[in-house]
Amino acid sequence: MAVIQTELRNLKTKNKDNVRFRSSETVEQANLSIRNVNYLYQDGTTYHFMDPLTFEQIEISEDVLEDAVKFLVPEASLTVSSYEGASVSVSLPQKMNFEVVECNPPSKGAAGAFKDARLSNDMTVKVPLFIKTGDLIVINTASGDYVEKG
Repeated sequence: MAVIQTELRNLKTKNKDNVRFRSSETVEQANLSIRNVNYLYQDGTTYHFMDPLTFEQIEISEDVLEDAVKFLVPEASLTVSSYEGASVSVSLPQKMNFEVVECNPPSKGAAGAFKDARLSNDMTVKVPLFIKTGDLIVINTASGDYVEKG
């Protein structure tokens, strides 16, 4: 009989556990509610968001946001998954636009050369040499890498 090894996370306690299932077993699916929200502001380790359809404001702690924190800028849109009324995870768009607020002047150089640029969200990324301060660029939120000029 086939066995499947899984790593499961308890949505309430955040604990992970390795569990084996036989192919004949069934698993109850968690009933998650999913909605889009816009980022408003931060208050310590709590972040405030608003549902653009209902105007309801929700609070999400920094530990739920994890790496998404570095991509939060006012009015940024993201998707929140909730279980029994508590936010358990967030998803960012695959690509987001950010303004370059500081970098060296544009220059000519070897093809494929990069320089550091500081973005409006205070993140530093490697960008091509032709990018200048004030440019809008697209960042891949999964990797944090430069994608293209916006």
